[in-house]
Amino acid sequence: MKHRLLAQYPLALPGYQYLSILHESDNAIILLANNPSGSPVVIKRFKFDASHLPQDLINEFILESKALGLFAHRGLVQPLDAGIASGALYMIMEYVQGVTLRRHLATIGTPPLAQALQWFEEITLALGVIHGIGLLHQDLKTSNIIVRHDQSLALLDFGLEIRLLIASGFLREDEIYCTPYYISPERIIGDPPDERTDLYALGVILYELLVGHKPYESNTLSELLKKHAVAPIPRLPDNLSVYQPLIKGLLAKFPENRLQSANLVVRLLQEISQRVNAGSSIS
Repeated sequence: MKHRLLAQYPLALPGYQYLSILHESDNAIILLANNPSGSPVVIKRFKFDASHLPQDLINEFILESKALGLFAHRGLVQPLDAGIASGALYMIMEYVQGVTLRRHLATIGTPPLAQALQWFEEITLALGVIHGIGLLHQDLKTSNIIVRHDQSLALLDFGLEIRLLIASGFLREDEIYCTPYYISPERIIGDPPDERTDLYALGVILYELLVGHKPYESNTLSELLKKHAVAPIPRLPDNLSVYQPLIKGLLAKFPENRLQSANLVVRLLQEISQRVNAGSSIS
């Protein structure tokens, strides 16, 4: 499979040894490789022909990749480099060993409350870093989060390539680029995304971590989208009701009614935790 895909989508990076294909999507292949010094890295090689893209768009992608890489935040899979080779655009990222949060939850079920809240805070802080440099994630979901062996988390895919996918024809301007289980109501009707769009997906993840399933589920896409758009915000079980303000603030149907930033989400989480801890000490 590796040889077939590399023959179809070549990428000549001197000194890099390609080890295996980690994933293939409609628009990219993800390779595990050793860099020239022998350390493992992950390379995302886009399938579209970069020669047809505006140079300023390519330069913007490379600059944003390198800017995000400067933060070296543990909650983000760090971009290491980006460029063009063999007519293809690529991004080199650190190799983070672990499994996706989606797979981890499928294995362990609903995590203990303390673990769920710690994970939620880690995800929120990492999302705040992305938003802090003017980027959106646009595809936040449990399958884009890696659980390391020490149980810490790292976010994958930072929405850097959205404009490239549109310019290359892989994505229409009005096409929704996300997973239906995590889509915000405003994206369903075609409104442009902003930070609050990511925060809606964060709310879905919080509900999933606390309860063990997603807030809205359906066997059909149309019914699922309808639930996101008009169904009431689900209530948490009584033993978790103290966290309902977070769910309400993240899953509000209208962006203006949501918590407006990752920083505000963390602040509310800390306030709730302080009340919970104060109540425990009194009792």
